[in-house]
Amino acid sequence: MAIGAFATANAQYDVHFTHYWKMLNFYNPAGAGAEQKMFVYAAYSNQLSGFENNPKSMLLNIDSPIPFIKGDHNLGLGALNDDIGMFSNQHVYLNYAYGFKLFGGRLAAGIQAGILNCSFDRKDIDLGGDSNDPAFPSGSADGNTFDLGAGILYQHKYFYAGISGLHLTAPTMLLGEKNEIEVSPYLNFTAGGNIPIKNSLISIQPSLQVMTDFVAWRADITARGTYDYNGKKFFGGVTYSPTISATLFLGVEMLNITASYGYELFTSGIGAANGSHDIFLGYNINLDIFKKGKNKHNSIRVLQ
Repeated sequence: MAIGAFATANAQYDVHFTHYWKMLNFYNPAGAGAEQKMFVYAAYSNQLSGFENNPKSMLLNIDSPIPFIKGDHNLGLGALNDDIGMFSNQHVYLNYAYGFKLFGGRLAAGIQAGILNCSFDRKDIDLGGDSNDPAFPSGSADGNTFDLGAGILYQHKYFYAGISGLHLTAPTMLLGEKNEIEVSPYLNFTAGGNIPIKNSLISIQPSLQVMTDFVAWRADITARGTYDYNGKKFFGGVTYSPTISATLFLGVEMLNITASYGYELFTSGIGAANGSHDIFLGYNINLDIFKKGKNKHNSIRVLQ
């Protein structure tokens, strides 16, 4: 979250997570149902570790196809909490996505509706002798507002690509009586691929994410390798973000569980020990219990 003059400040609600390639439904509403299973995950990011009041972000998300409705209908629900210094941001959102087959793959369009909340607590701020500065609330303050987003996502056996726009209404929250927090709209582009290596158990998954509010931008270029052995997948890789950082990560997928850890080293000279720790935990749940079986019988007497 970036704050300038407090009376009218700009806020960044969209945390960058190391495991963006596993979190399509967070950055793009059309990603709801992308796994074609119920998918529950949590992501935690401890950024700029070692600094006082450093940013800490926690995301919980669940999304799933809707098994009781014919067609490719999907819902997702998520909650983000982002603490940085005197500010605490929350984003609770609901995604809906509809998909259909196209050119041997799947195209989905999605929409997001949510609530943004921002809280400010000045207890740790030192204003010197001017403790009544009108640019700052006299005590704690919070505000909230409605939020909208939309996106599209195309998935194929060997690649995917999507683009989304979040905070499209450029929502503004009033903190106290005089102060405002403006949340800028931004675009997010994500793409990735799956390249199997012939006659081996190894595959390569390159991916790219670009985020911009047309003032600033961030790009993440990732090379990830996966080793598939007896139903277990071990993966690792590196992400490079030009002018910002390099990230290393390792993880495993087994028994429908994904667990991964990443460490981001900033290239701006703040020190290797002051990087960001990212943890991802996910669980896939098959919905086969809602599907009709292949064998149908009108009477139990037929089985005798």
